[in-house]
Amino acid sequence: MVSLALAKLLLITTIGVGVTGGLLAWKERPEPGADPLVLLLAGQAWWSATLIFRINATALEWKVFWVNVSWIGVTAIPVAWLLFSFEYAGYTEYTARKHVLVYSVIPAITVFLGLTDNAHQLLYTNSVMIQEGGVAILNRTPGIWFWVITAYTYLLGLLGAFPLLKLMTSRVDVFRGQSTALLIGILAPWMINVLFILGALPFTGVDPTPIGFGVSGFAYLGALTKFRLLGTNPTPIRHARNSLFNQMQQGAVVLDTRGNIVDMNAKASTILQTTPSEALGRQLKRISPDLSALENAEQAGKSVYCPGETAQSYDVSESLVTDVHGRTIGRVITLHDVSDFLRDQQRLEVLHRAFRHNVRTNVQVILGHAAYLATNNSERKANTLQKHATEINKLGEKVRSVIDIFTKSREDRDTLSLNSILNECIESVSEAHPEVTFDYTSAQTDSHVDCLFDVVCLNVIQNAAQHNTSNNPMVSVTAEQGEEYVQLTVQDNGPGIDSNELALIQHGAETPLKHGSGFGLALVVWGTDIAGGTIDIESSDTNGTEVNLRIPILSSD
Repeated sequence: MVSLALAKLLLITTIGVGVTGGLLAWKERPEPGADPLVLLLAGQAWWSATLIFRINATALEWKVFWVNVSWIGVTAIPVAWLLFSFEYAGYTEYTARKHVLVYSVIPAITVFLGLTDNAHQLLYTNSVMIQEGGVAILNRTPGIWFWVITAYTYLLGLLGAFPLLKLMTSRVDVFRGQSTALLIGILAPWMINVLFILGALPFTGVDPTPIGFGVSGFAYLGALTKFRLLGTNPTPIRHARNSLFNQMQQGAVVLDTRGNIVDMNAKASTILQTTPSEALGRQLKRISPDLSALENAEQAGKSVYCPGETAQSYDVSESLVTDVHGRTIGRVITLHDVSDFLRDQQRLEVLHRAFRHNVRTNVQVILGHAAYLATNNSERKANTLQKHATEINKLGEKVRSVIDIFTKSREDRDTLSLNSILNECIESVSEAHPEVTFDYTSAQTDSHVDCLFDVVCLNVIQNAAQHNTSNNPMVSVTAEQGEEYVQLTVQDNGPGIDSNELALIQHGAETPLKHGSGFGLALVVWGTDIAGGTIDIESSDTNGTEVNLRIPILSSD
């Protein structure tokens, strides 16, 4: 039999090492895992201390007492170990108070049964003193609950070991060292306890498991000092990955090998107009048939997905998810918003065609008339040449306005009074077109709007007056106040807008075969879109043109 003096010396050493480790862990609070590690080492020290008192006791009732109160530390160890492992490895969602209460039910029952064992004998059915080498030893027969708490302790120990086993393959050297030391710390007393239960150790009536805590203590001390446990730990890794997945600007849908949605981030939920509770576990083709038709590997990265009636467009790409054996276990469908890119592309196409068409037409006329003027002195030809040169100059001004709008779309913009904008626009246009009658009805309450509507409103009113060829040209401007928007209506009695010009409104871009002759309408449409408003145009040969602008109301700050 192992000397009890040696056993007590080992237990005292265990307590000293445990207290030292506990103090180091306490200093690291509130780092993840610090509190559970303190509780774990305190539980080990408690168990070791009660074992010393038990060895020293000579009366049966005192030996029984110290065994019974030792359950306070014994049951705290597996719960603290599990909580430490979860916090250390980043599984903090399993350390919420409700989970801690669940983990603690069986240990709490065990402590109660230990303190009241004489009344029911569920932990031990029999307690007797035996003489072993002249030393009084307490021999107790385990009851049914003893095996329940033993199995539960091993279960929590095993669950806590899994996250650490995963970290042993980490690419970070310090994490491998930490997880190895921690596993040694739990395996040493675990193996001693198993051997004791199996009767393979030379201890009679005394569970030597606390002696293994000495190895645990040194392992934890090594982890705290050499491998900077709690100072450098992998806790943020898992949360960072989850955070990146949920906060990434692209929508991401994770599918299994059968096309079932197993995860999706918040952006994907918004794009697909669904919720995780509705989508998870269901096949993608049921949630979004259109997207499902685009997500095969041949089309990935080459398809554009336009959900529902929205104006948004998304580039669809696909990547395979493989395991360590190289087997495909799923796919990730990524939706990247390319709406702005496509709109800019359409705008550039319109600018290119309109600019090329208008400049080429005017230049051809100028060249033709210039050639004529070279040999003939014609005032009419000179006036025509001057007119087309002026058109090119106006075209340049329109292009400059378009470029200004694009530049302002990337900047923080000021707000302006809508009434001031409209008053100045009507005054400016009426001076340029005195033949036009203007009727202006302002909103009852003035509102501040994006400064881009200064250019938008000017061009809408200017176009209504400039192209009005009726005998009695009239332009009506009406502003109606809403809670979040101002509805601006500009009505004229002119000949209406050509269908080619309206292609920009109906299709979002001009077509190669049908395009407008100027930039006025394009400038209005693009400026309204960039400023967050909407535009609707109704035009006919008999009733003229009605332009309806929905203008967001902004703060004047």
